[in-house]
Amino acid sequence: MHVERARKLLFGGLAGGVGAAVVAMIGFGIGMGVRGLASAALASVMVLFFYSVGQLVMVRFADAGARLLLSVALASYTGRVVVLGLLLLLYARFSDRFPVVPMVVFLSTVAVVVGWLVVEVIVFSRLRISVYDANDETPAPEHEPVP
Repeated sequence: MHVERARKLLFGGLAGGVGAAVVAMIGFGIGMGVRGLASAALASVMVLFFYSVGQLVMVRFADAGARLLLSVALASYTGRVVVLGLLLLLYARFSDRFPVVPMVVFLSTVAVVVGWLVVEVIVFSRLRISVYDANDETPAPEHEPVP
């Protein structure tokens, strides 16, 4: 049950993020040429990687206990931040070979994050999450009912 919900959130968020990424790449490609397109593509790939890996981990461990889920989520976040940090170090070393437009990277990042989150919130609001579990049984009263 939890895996299905997490999977719906993953696919919904991914659809919103990819949609925003396509719009950003088309817009900046037309407006700023190849450098704008490449900068928007770089930012979009980084954001989609970050969110997709995080949500895939949540899908994989959706039915796990709370402590394990927290540990896995924190380890996943740490790993994703380290990978992005290494990519930034790599870029800093070879930035003269691949010049990006910082404003395009910033705006594309914001657009993809907002696209992902907006669709994810819409999907979440449409999930049917019951207040009571289906397996709940009413406990028998400890005393006899009064007539």
